[in-house]
Amino acid sequence: TAEQVRAAAGAFRVYVSAGPPDPDGDYVVDHSVLTFLLGPDGLVRDCYGRSRTAEELAKSVRGHMESYEPLPPG
Repeated sequence: TAEQVRAAAGAFRVYVSAGPPDPDGDYVVDHSVLTFLLGPDGLVRDCYGRSRTAEELAKSVRGHMESYEPLPPG
Protein backbone atom coordinates (compact mmCIF):
# COMPACT_ATOMS: atom_id res chain seq x y z
CA THR A 1 0.00 0.00 0.00
CA ALA A 2 1.04 3.63 -0.32
CA GLU A 3 1.26 3.81 3.48
CA GLN A 4 3.64 0.82 3.59
CA VAL A 5 5.85 2.39 0.92
CA ARG A 6 6.03 5.63 2.92
CA ALA A 7 6.90 3.67 6.09
CA ALA A 8 9.64 1.68 4.33
CA ALA A 9 11.08 4.84 2.76
CA GLY A 10 11.10 6.52 6.15
CA ALA A 11 12.80 3.54 7.79
CA PHE A 12 15.62 3.68 5.24
CA ARG A 13 15.68 7.49 5.14
CA VAL A 14 15.15 7.61 1.39
CA TYR A 15 13.16 10.08 -0.66
CA VAL A 16 10.32 8.92 -2.91
CA SER A 17 7.65 10.98 -4.60
CA ALA A 18 5.12 10.23 -7.34
CA GLY A 19 4.80 12.93 -9.95
CA PRO A 20 1.53 14.09 -11.46
CA PRO A 21 -0.25 11.48 -13.59
CA ASP A 22 -0.43 11.92 -17.35
CA PRO A 23 -3.71 11.52 -19.29
CA ASP A 24 -3.22 7.71 -19.28
CA GLY A 25 -2.79 7.64 -15.49
CA ASP A 26 0.94 6.88 -15.73
CA TYR A 27 3.40 8.82 -13.57
CA VAL A 28 7.11 9.18 -12.92
CA VAL A 29 8.51 8.29 -9.51
CA ASP A 30 11.35 10.45 -8.20
CA HIS A 31 13.51 8.67 -5.61
CA SER A 32 16.88 8.49 -3.89
CA VAL A 33 19.60 6.68 -5.80
CA LEU A 34 20.98 4.32 -3.19
CA THR A 35 21.58 0.59 -3.00
CA PHE A 36 21.35 -1.04 0.40
CA LEU A 37 23.16 -4.21 1.42
CA LEU A 38 21.05 -6.21 3.85
CA GLY A 39 22.40 -9.12 5.87
CA PRO A 40 20.60 -12.46 6.23
CA ASP A 41 19.13 -11.04 9.46
CA GLY A 42 17.54 -8.17 7.53
CA LEU A 43 19.78 -5.50 9.05
CA VAL A 44 21.37 -2.85 6.84
CA ARG A 45 25.07 -3.66 6.50
CA ASP A 46 26.09 -0.94 4.02
CA CYS A 47 24.71 1.67 1.67
CA TYR A 48 26.10 2.58 -1.74
CA GLY A 49 25.58 5.77 -3.72
CA ARG A 50 26.21 6.40 -7.40
CA SER A 51 29.82 7.44 -6.80
CA ARG A 52 30.91 3.87 -5.98
CA THR A 53 32.36 1.82 -8.83
CA ALA A 54 31.26 -1.74 -9.53
CA GLU A 55 34.64 -2.95 -8.29
CA GLU A 56 34.31 -1.01 -5.01
CA LEU A 57 30.81 -2.31 -4.46
CA ALA A 58 31.84 -5.91 -5.19
CA LYS A 59 34.83 -5.64 -2.82
CA SER A 60 32.58 -4.25 -0.09
CA VAL A 61 29.96 -6.98 -0.52
CA ARG A 62 32.66 -9.68 -0.46
CA GLY A 63 34.10 -8.16 2.70
CA HIS A 64 30.72 -8.14 4.40
CA MET A 65 30.08 -11.74 3.33
CA GLU A 66 33.45 -12.91 4.66
CA SER A 67 33.13 -11.10 8.00
CA TYR A 68 29.41 -11.70 8.65
CA GLU A 69 28.54 -12.93 12.11
CA PRO A 70 24.90 -13.22 13.17
CA LEU A 71 23.78 -11.19 16.14
CA PRO A 72 23.21 -13.22 19.31
CA PRO A 73 19.55 -14.05 20.01
CA GLY A 74 17.75 -11.76 22.32
